[in-house]
Parts: sequence; C-alpha cells; structure tokens
Amino acid sequence: MAAFTIPTIDLSAYLQHPDSSDADTVVEQIRTACATSGFFQLVGHGIPKQLQDQAFAAARTFFDLPDEEKRKLSGNPSRGYELIGTQSLEHGKKPDLKEGFFIGREVSGSGLVPVPPFRPFQEPNVWPSTDLVPDSQFKTPLLEYHRAVLDLSFKLMRILASGMKNFDTSVFAEFCHEPIASVRLLHYPPHPETDDPSLVGAGAHTDFGAITLLLQDGNSGLQVLNQETNDWVDVAPREDAYVVNIGDMLDVWTGGAYKSTVHRVINTSGAERYSIPFFLDGNPDCTIQSLDASGSAGEGKTFTVEQHMLSRYAASYKT
Repeated sequence: MAAFTIPTIDLSAYLQHPDSSDADTVVEQIRTACATSGFFQLVGHGIPKQLQDQAFAAARTFFDLPDEEKRKLSGNPSRGYELIGTQSLEHGKKPDLKEGFFIGREVSGSGLVPVPPFRPFQEPNVWPSTDLVPDSQFKTPLLEYHRAVLDLSFKLMRILASGMKNFDTSVFAEFCHEPIASVRLLHYPPHPETDDPSLVGAGAHTDFGAITLLLQDGNSGLQVLNQETNDWVDVAPREDAYVVNIGDMLDVWTGGAYKSTVHRVINTSGAERYSIPFFLDGNPDCTIQSLDASGSAGEGKTFTVEQHMLSRYAASYKT
C-alpha cells in the first residue's frame, strides 16, 4: 500500500499543454493522490491571487457585520447565512464552532430562471443590501470567483476521468451539466481554551459531493485522518494553493478506489480563521453508482445527487 501523503501538485503543465507527456505526469500524480489519501494541494491552477484575495476580503467584510444584520440573510441550507452552531458534522460532538455563508450557482444568465416553488439547492442566492455591503465588495467578486473555481473544477473532473482507466466516465458529462455547485465562506473563531474534546470547529466528516477545492487563509486547523494509523495529519496552509479532496460521490463511482477521507477543523491557531471551500456536487438528477469499464452499475448503493445531498444535509443540520 502506498504511503499516506498529501502531495503538492503543479497543474500548470496540464493547463498549458494538456496532450503533453508532462500533462500525463500531472494526471498520474492526481490519480495516485486520489487513490491514497484522497487529498492533495494544487498550485499552478490559473486562478489569480487577486481574485482569491477579493474573496477573502468579502468574507471578512461580511462576518464583521453585526449579528442582527447577518441573521436577516439566513436562508435554507446551501444559501445565505449560517449561524455558529447551525451544523453538526460529527455525531457525539457539540455543534460546529463556525459560521458560514453559502453562494450557489447563478442560473439567470442561462435562461433557466428558477421560479417558486424552488427545487432543493436551486433557490436564488441571498445577498446583503448594497447599503450594507456594496456589490463591488461582495456580490461581484464572489460571483466572479464562483465562475473561476467552477471552471477549474470541470478541468479537474476531466483529469480525474483521464486517470480512471478501468471505468467508463461518460457519466461525468451529465454530472457537470447544470450542477449544484457552491462557494461557502467560513469563519472559525479562535478555539476556546478548554479541554472539552466535544468542541470542534468542524466535526470529523467526509464531503458530500464529487470534489472540494478549499482555499485556506494562513491559519492552520484542517486535519485529515490517516485511517491506517488512526492519526490526524495537519494540512499546512500554503499561499494561493487549493486543498483538493475527493467526496462521497467519486468514492462510490470508483468502488472506493478513490478515497473520500475523513477530515475535521480545529482552529488552535489563536486567531480568526477564514476558509473558502467550493463544492462540486453535480446535476441533481445524475445517478451515482459504482461503475465498471462498460459503464454498467457494479454492486452497491445507487442514488441520485439530490437524494444524497438531501440525506446528508438532513443528518448534519438542525431543523
């Protein structure tokens, strides 16, 4: 069995010449990471640092607002503001010590403007009034950031497909069509000075979707579980890098060949911690099932994206 590592992978060679031998090396590096730890750090991804900085600035601006103003922007899970303690990701732990703000894909530009009653995960985004936060400081940069990371996630799905030699990945095209795809601004206050093991920033969990691209600030906190040794491995923040990890859907597609690995956040940095995960969860009607080389379903569970997301949200969010 390969060693449990979280490598740093440079995507630039693939982006510049996707048919080159150097690009093939990138594909193999990502395949190996997915098959071992299920995590890697991605650099050379092409998303400007200026845009990343604007997204972090938007997060800090929003979370600095008075609590009463933030509460007015609460929506259903997957849209709008989440109070601290709204989500509990790990059974037996206290509610997560984090607050969040969800931004989903805007579909109005595609001509598919949703109308009530809204399908789950397809509600309109919730935005603060321009009197509270100007669009130039929040809505505009975050929508630009969402579009950029969504495009990068599609490229990663193509890379993953190239590395999955024993699977028919034609379902990926359906999965990436009109997907559920969310940017989530997260704020972790400093961890309380306590020995209470039931307090965590984000409880131990696997991610719900196909892949996650996480942008970290300079403060530590993310830990990945090495299930062979039962040790928690710190993922040190790296400027402008994305921490990419496999979620449940790819784990099911590959019959566990690609790992959806348990991870958590405990903000022991002593500072306010901000992070911005992006979740590619896919087309709500797409069926997730173990695949073989012919594209036929293997043994095991079968579910749609929407069924899986509703189940995971119901299990982790207070009603």
